[in-house]
Amino acid sequence: MLPFHWLTQTLAYGLGIAFSPINIALVALLMLGRQPLRRCATYLGGWVLANGGALGAVVLIGSRFSWALHLGTRAQVQLDLLSAGALLGLGLFQLTPAVTLGEENWAMQLMAQLPELEWLPLLGLGAGCALVSPENLVFYLKEGGMLLTNHTSLWGDLEVGAVFVAVTTSLLLLPPLAWWLSGGRVRHLFTALNDWLIHRAEWLVGVLALVLGLYLGWEGIEGLHHLTVITLGQG
Repeated sequence: MLPFHWLTQTLAYGLGIAFSPINIALVALLMLGRQPLRRCATYLGGWVLANGGALGAVVLIGSRFSWALHLGTRAQVQLDLLSAGALLGLGLFQLTPAVTLGEENWAMQLMAQLPELEWLPLLGLGAGCALVSPENLVFYLKEGGMLLTNHTSLWGDLEVGAVFVAVTTSLLLLPPLAWWLSGGRVRHLFTALNDWLIHRAEWLVGVLALVLGLYLGWEGIEGLHHLTVITLGQG
């Protein structure tokens, strides 16, 4: 059983990755083509491998640097504040109309090529979509930093990592799950969902980035206050 604060942070970081309108739209579009469940599983397989691999890389690389051994103190505060600034900037950037139009154009081009992709490119696309988002790097660093801070065992790292990867995939599983439960009778809903996600949902990503940025900023300020108290106490 994970400690409550681990679970809440892992859920927050994982959902920050999972809430991706473009990727949810891509999964929904795969359900409208040939062999929908197999092709969707291939795409999600790449997504899962990329998220798990990125978290593993952060933990393995971070454990080799001295700063990572002190993530519970000054370095953690710095990471919180830098992450908060990055997410706040990203959130404001996502809310600008020019960015929304650019992402719509990118999404339409990608979706036009999607039906032609074979299994290996589709696996690579799932991995690439997970790794190409700059905000995802923040969540990998935060989740990996939490593992390094608490010095868990290998089994503990695998347990937390499995929960994290499962949460990052949770929202992308909704289209195939709805398809399977309905026996494929939700095709018209997926068509409407694709249009809505491409043209109107990017502002939700901006709002989510702002909320998570404020949360990390609050964590950083709390950590900075804690460090100040300790420094004054030692002085």
